[in-house]
Amino acid sequence: MKSYLLEIGCEELPPKAILTYKEFLKEYAHQTFKDFFIYESPENIKIYATPRRLAVLIKNLKEKQDNQKITLIGPPYKVAVDSEGRFTKAALSFAEKNNIPLEKLEKITTEKGEYLGATIEKEGESLESFIKHKIPQLFNQFPQLKSMKWNNSDYRFPRPIRWIVSLLDDKVIEFEVASVKADRFTYLHRFMTKPIGRGERKDINHANDYEEITKLGYIIANFEDRKHSIKTQYEGFARQLNANIIEDDELIDEITCLTEFPVGIVGDFSPEYLILPKEVIITVCKHHQRYLNFEKDGKLIPKFLAFSNNAVKDRDIVKNGYEKVLRARLEDALFFYKEDLKKKLDDNIEKLKGIQFHEKLGSMYDKVLRSLKLALKLADLIGYKDTEKIKRAVMLSKADLLTEMVKEFDELQGIMGMYYSQKQGEEEEISKSIYEHYLPKTAEDNIPETNLGTLLALADKLDTVISFIKIGELPKPSADPFGIRRNAIGIVRLLVEKEIDLDLRKIIDDESILEFIFSRLESYLQSKGYKTDIINAVLSLKDGNIYRNYLKVKALSQLRNLPDYENVIMVFKRVGNIIPEDFKFSNVDVNLLASEPEKELYKKFIEIKDKFKQFIENKDYDKALGLMLELKPYIDRFFDNVMIMVEDEKLKNNRLNLLKEINDLFRNIADFTKLIGG
Repeated sequence: MKSYLLEIGCEELPPKAILTYKEFLKEYAHQTFKDFFIYESPENIKIYATPRRLAVLIKNLKEKQDNQKITLIGPPYKVAVDSEGRFTKAALSFAEKNNIPLEKLEKITTEKGEYLGATIEKEGESLESFIKHKIPQLFNQFPQLKSMKWNNSDYRFPRPIRWIVSLLDDKVIEFEVASVKADRFTYLHRFMTKPIGRGERKDINHANDYEEITKLGYIIANFEDRKHSIKTQYEGFARQLNANIIEDDELIDEITCLTEFPVGIVGDFSPEYLILPKEVIITVCKHHQRYLNFEKDGKLIPKFLAFSNNAVKDRDIVKNGYEKVLRARLEDALFFYKEDLKKKLDDNIEKLKGIQFHEKLGSMYDKVLRSLKLALKLADLIGYKDTEKIKRAVMLSKADLLTEMVKEFDELQGIMGMYYSQKQGEEEEISKSIYEHYLPKTAEDNIPETNLGTLLALADKLDTVISFIKIGELPKPSADPFGIRRNAIGIVRLLVEKEIDLDLRKIIDDESILEFIFSRLESYLQSKGYKTDIINAVLSLKDGNIYRNYLKVKALSQLRNLPDYENVIMVFKRVGNIIPEDFKFSNVDVNLLASEPEKELYKKFIEIKDKFKQFIENKDYDKALGLMLELKPYIDRFFDNVMIMVEDEKLKNNRLNLLKEINDLFRNIADFTKLIGG
């Protein structure tokens, strides 16, 4: 069994590149080398990613691909063979070009017609040859991130490439990228091996030696191992302090990306800074210093945890440096906090006219007014009565953008508005809504707890989506600078998770905007594991109520648990499929119901009709589906015993009218013809 090692050594990569490229390398290695694996195993591919290196070790490889039978398609058969059955010049040219003996040529029938072709056995490529031409191509397939050029090679990468290791077992597979020739040497830890600043150059004798060599060189090359080391350390420090670490997965990933040999160092800050809201201290620590915080009984303690990329002998020197930098930052924050409290948030509302939201959409003050108009309309539709509270909360919602704290730490917008308004005597719900109107900020973020906060969040996000789409600023697949996609997902989450029974068509009259929001609903439902055909069957009916659409998908998904689901769906689909597209509906004529099965079906339909509609009105879609199941045996008997497309036009149309009424009832839930099954 063979092993192949590729290591790309760089100047320090940004965290985003590390996180993106480690996932890309894993997928690339699996797809590219799948024909060479002797057996499937998690050990086949190991990915290594640190600030200075991206590497993949691929194990359990065969020396050669298996031979493959492939079919080559040549010219059309009528062009390749003449009327007397002899090969034409086109056939001979095809055979010569592909080195195919004439006796191997045969007629091959495809969807496009008959062609001359041949089935040949292609010899598998050797692993060494495959690597030689495949791996250099990899360097042009990395996902496009912000990149740079650093020499005359014109190759671009997020940071300069300084060395490349390419080893098949113990043999160097040579190639060159960005004027760097692949070899067998790597560089060890930049500060913990000599020469300091570059690190020791070390030859790798065999691909399988990689992890041991890097470990001995003070490099934890495996990302997950490094992350585990960080977690183990902070859990240990937390026990020593009898406190809890404030966990932050995003920050842990970033620290993992910034270190090759993470060393935790606990530092102190003055308790005087604890008068600051804890979010301020956490923000200063996280976004500006990459420090973690500790809390006890839900309150911050004046300690922090930093991670160095160097196990220095005198950690007090490093600790003092960390403390000094943090002290300056916290001193600034405390100054801003005290200065902000001297002013009223009210005074900032008028000043919002001086902050541009967008050149085509006016100022931030204009956005607040648009949001207020939407909030009042939403309140009327969903039954929120306290309009004065809405007005006060919306007008204050952006006021903290002009505070000194938010100018310095924009991550704190909304949070500082909440704290400052509390200090200035606003009602608790109003203060909380100032913070909550930004929620959810991401697809996984918390949603507002208060009704007022939910209302403000919905209005703010609707304004952003509606306004930007109206001026033609749709997000691109790779970029969403105005957060339109994120805000649309927020709208979907608010309506679904807060169970808001609202028809968006009463708010939005632009079909393209509705379609955009509903495309986010589709993604949301898929992320929850619902089947695409069920989602399509429900959303295709263009019901503007996102919450009701969600409930329909949920109820319809439960139907899949029935043991005879396929048969049930086949019957419901048949009802819709048999009705011609151009059919002109009229009411069922009871006098034309000739046979018992159609009389029984109509009677049962009338029996359940009003109850079904009541269930739909009350959002009891499970019960409505239950009534449909009650109707199924009557539909079965109808289809088994009644000829629909008879010559008698009146009889035929009356039977189609009956099925159309039934299908229209079904379409209160979904278009069953779009379901897969049956």
